[in-house]
Amino acid sequence: MINLALDNHPHLKRRLHIIIGSLLTLTFILIIARVADKGTPTTRTNTWGIAVCIKAAVFLAYQVLTTYTDRFKRWASPRANMILDIIDTVFWFALFIISIMGASGGQSTSSKALGGVVAVLALTLCGMVGLLAFVCVQDWRYFKMHGVVPGVVKSPC
Repeated sequence: MINLALDNHPHLKRRLHIIIGSLLTLTFILIIARVADKGTPTTRTNTWGIAVCIKAAVFLAYQVLTTYTDRFKRWASPRANMILDIIDTVFWFALFIISIMGASGGQSTSSKALGGVVAVLALTLCGMVGLLAFVCVQDWRYFKMHGVVPGVVKSPC
């Protein structure tokens, strides 16, 4: 069972960032391998995943840098994290649907198999990013009420 308590959010977000980064890298590599396969037509349904992975990597880089690096904390925004994760969830679900469409148009068994694996990874990433979006929505609500995200002690000024 996942502990979704507010005091556990920093640990949960760190774990989710690691899992999402790992799955994102694997998905990107498999999409490139699928496009390089001779049995895969180079259509928009097969190459769109590259753009989704790059977009998700940029979103994740922003979140990780502004969360864990002191130099970039001044650009941290719980609202931006929430919006980026909600957008990312929709894009991963769209990649799931488009990967199924692209896999059905494959001309070789390896292309269809890679398309199926990419579709499963996209659906998994949709769920993981959806969970991260839920956590970020809770963080944003907490931030609106208290002025800090959960896990951060407010300094007396």
